[in-house]
Amino acid sequence: MPMPMPPVSPEPTPPQPVMLRGLADLVEVLPFLLDVEPVNSLVVAGLYTTPGTHGRLGTSARVDLPTSGEDFDDAARHIADEYVHVHRRRGDSLPQQVVLCLCATPLAGEQPQETMRRLAPLANAYRTAFHRHGLPVWDMVCIAQGRYWSYNRPESVPPEGAEVPGQPGPVSVAAVANGAVRAADPAVVARAFAPVTGRAARRAAKALGRAVAALNNRAARTPFPVLAGQLHLETRALIERSLARIARTGELPGPRDTARLIAGLQDRRTRDFALACDDHQSAHRLWQHLARHCVAPHEDFAPPLLTLYGWTSWLQGDIPLAKVAFQAAISTDPEYKMASYLRAALAQGWSVEEAAAIFREAAAEMGD
Repeated sequence: MPMPMPPVSPEPTPPQPVMLRGLADLVEVLPFLLDVEPVNSLVVAGLYTTPGTHGRLGTSARVDLPTSGEDFDDAARHIADEYVHVHRRRGDSLPQQVVLCLCATPLAGEQPQETMRRLAPLANAYRTAFHRHGLPVWDMVCIAQGRYWSYNRPESVPPEGAEVPGQPGPVSVAAVANGAVRAADPAVVARAFAPVTGRAARRAAKALGRAVAALNNRAARTPFPVLAGQLHLETRALIERSLARIARTGELPGPRDTARLIAGLQDRRTRDFALACDDHQSAHRLWQHLARHCVAPHEDFAPPLLTLYGWTSWLQGDIPLAKVAFQAAISTDPEYKMASYLRAALAQGWSVEEAAAIFREAAAEMGD
């Protein structure tokens, strides 16, 4: 089945399809279907078929694998429903079939083959959920620790699994020649917002400790609604001064102001104000700086800053960085809703303009 790829250059010559001859080729081309390499994820790829022609791989989607057996059926229904919803929202036709790839990391002490067996009930739940929408599953693949298995065609793969094709293989070369880009390694992408280390980390921890102590002292003598309003106005003013300084001189805040900004941006209203900032380039540098200074023992301060950094990454067209930053925020605090909303909006094909309009409207309601 061929998979059309865009041409390397904007020449009017139509691209040549990349021929996928079987399951091994599908596994090899998987990293070229996404922005970020899938880790503990389900990848769904639509397969469009027309009588008398080869198949074509269409829209791909990724979702985290559930971590509990009790979640399997709910997780399967959710991704199937979302997959159909996204196609309808975009006005796209549904594929005739789907291919499901479960990309998993073995648990501690677990062999890859045991991982494949453990996830078999989840694979069956996915198959049932997609069938409910009239979408047959062409194949379901489990990929774990460099090996893969087929749930639909187990006889096509050795019991110990087949080795994931090495890179670059012939399909990878053909994909790159046709303009495809390999998915980014999330660990490499995350280096952009990795916490500072050494002396900088010690300074940041000390400054954050002082900022928290100062807030606690104020809270002991100021009613909460009054204090919340004061902090909102103070942090807004500090954000504006910091952005103006970055735009003018490139200078980032020092330890004291960095800690004050991190603490102040824990407030949802202040964060929403920050989301609506117009100077995206300066904001991108500021949010990165703040995220990197959420050091131990204050890592739980990071989600708002990672969310802001992911947002400005999206605004600047860096989709892999946006996805990894949103995921990092959610991993730190699974209940942090703004990161989840933005990640879902990105996955569902919202334009960045649609999302930005919502933040501008929220900012206007605050009197901006």
